Amino acid sequence: MNYKDTLMWKEISETPAIFGRIFDANKDVMASLVSAIKGGKATNFVAAARGTSDHALIFFKYALEVNSNYTCGLSAPSVITLYKGKINYANSIVIGCSQSGKAADVLEVLKKGNEQGAITIAVTNDVESPMAKEAKFHLFCDAGLESSVAATKTFSAQLYLLLWLASELSEKKDYIFNLKNLKPEIEAVIPQIDELTTKYAEKFKEMKSGFVLSRGLTYAIALEATLKLQETSYIQMKGYAGSDFYHGPMAMVNAETPVIIYCAKNDGDDEMQALVRADQIKLIEKMLSLGAPVLLVTNDFILTNKFKKVNEAFLNFNLPEEFAMFAFALFAQMFACKVSCGIGNNPDAPRALNKITITK
Repeated sequence: MNYKDTLMWKEISETPAIFGRIFDANKDVMASLVSAIKGGKATNFVAAARGTSDHALIFFKYALEVNSNYTCGLSAPSVITLYKGKINYANSIVIGCSQSGKAADVLEVLKKGNEQGAITIAVTNDVESPMAKEAKFHLFCDAGLESSVAATKTFSAQLYLLLWLASELSEKKDYIFNLKNLKPEIEAVIPQIDELTTKYAEKFKEMKSGFVLSRGLTYAIALEATLKLQETSYIQMKGYAGSDFYHGPMAMVNAETPVIIYCAKNDGDDEMQALVRADQIKLIEKMLSLGAPVLLVTNDFILTNKFKKVNEAFLNFNLPEEFAMFAFALFAQMFACKVSCGIGNNPDAPRALNKITITK
């Protein structure tokens, strides 16, 4: 089928419009939430989610801890739902993330937090959902109905809300300005992403397995890009932080193993930029030395035309590193949609999957 006829493509294409309205839809509750957090004593977040929403919270962990003095730990909901653990959230800020707002195990984490007097936050796309009603504060994705099984526009909306919260707690006024003006920035880069994903989806559509790598602020895209290819194209992909990949999984790489690497341009001081770029170059060169077909997705022009035999997807997107996730997410989503259709799949209806998955 033609990718332009899919719900997945239609919903990906709605992302800029969401960025144009999500700030106004949440500004009042965000102000109240930030005031409550800053007025309290808790400095640690406990974050609960599954699947795509979990990847959004992994991004939040990095964005929060890189820019503020708050910490964020990822919850294991089964501690409550299966093992009846005695965990105490009283001195934490509990945040649950779910597109549908119906994640039963995440809901139990929020309930436990409320029972113990914690600040509780739900990030969902449904104001009437159980999670939205349970949490003391609800951040609304305002993405409209998402019908395709693969979450796309809701993931981008979650990234927006979570980066906004991290920016408020970090007092990064320039980041908040960038979020308010994100819509035209994304609209400008979409034609590039569309062209590049068409080119590389055709080139890589026959892959049967592979890896997606990134690190730090964009580590979550390695996980999310992997999931999109798994669920829409049934490709045995695995996402890793580049640093973890050296500890064993790298042994599986060979000339038949494509490796997709997302490298964001760091906007820190000269020393930090040098450290980040050196780490990225080391990873790319190692994959090439193993003979892997490498697809490099980056917004750092210094990394382009630097390596022989690298398939380059350069995105002209110049916002700070935290914002590269928005462009990278669109690349991952468009790439997966086109690969899926290119091999004859329907990305809207993956086998064995439902739109809403309830785990306890």
